[in-house]
Amino acid sequence: MEQSQIANLILTFIIALIMFVGGAILKKYPPKERNAIYGYRTQRSMKNMELWNEGNRYSAVKMQQYGILFLIAGCILSLLFKSVVITFLLMGLMALTFILLFVRVEKRLKEMESNKG
Repeated sequence: MEQSQIANLILTFIIALIMFVGGAILKKYPPKERNAIYGYRTQRSMKNMELWNEGNRYSAVKMQQYGILFLIAGCILSLLFKSVVITFLLMGLMALTFILLFVRVEKRLKEMESNKG
């Protein structure tokens, strides 16, 4: 195994661990009140307590799921390809994962709003 593969595996593990543990913390200790410091904070999620609670609950679940998926995808890419380019691909995949998280949670909250209205 080449040094770039080892570095990419370490990077993958760290990113996946941060995502999974972040989701676990948010799930176990969700913010009780809307605030500007801790929790899933978007304009939509902060509209009311129902959206705030669901945004935090749902994002915690998705963060854990995406952390596991990132770990699997990152390990496969790191083991199959022996290139420094994979490092940049992993960074892009990380960004895509967080964009997907945002889109999925906002879609969920928007559905909740439209079902109430």
